[in-house]
Amino acid sequence: MNNNMDNNNSQQDWFKASLIFVKALGYMLTENQGIVIDLNEMTKLEGHDDLTKVIVFRKEEQIHIAPCEDDLEEGTFISLTMDDLNSEENTEIENN
Repeated sequence: MNNNMDNNNSQQDWFKASLIFVKALGYMLTENQGIVIDLNEMTKLEGHDDLTKVIVFRKEEQIHIAPCEDDLEEGTFISLTMDDLNSEENTEIENN
């Protein structure tokens, strides 16, 4: 890593970094596998203030984020069934 990077990263830098992390997750997760993530003040999704947990999962070779209503510990890896993936409860989060 370049230690001389400016500490004032632009929004585009943050966006590119998030794409790199998503790509890395794509290599780590198998198809229909996900991981439970707790949300906090830094990671809350705009318009979803009541959401406290999400599942980040791989489906059709893409990374998705869906609400998690189960009381699962953060970091828990889960295998999603087709019922889970097609459930209205576990649909992908959309911005309003």
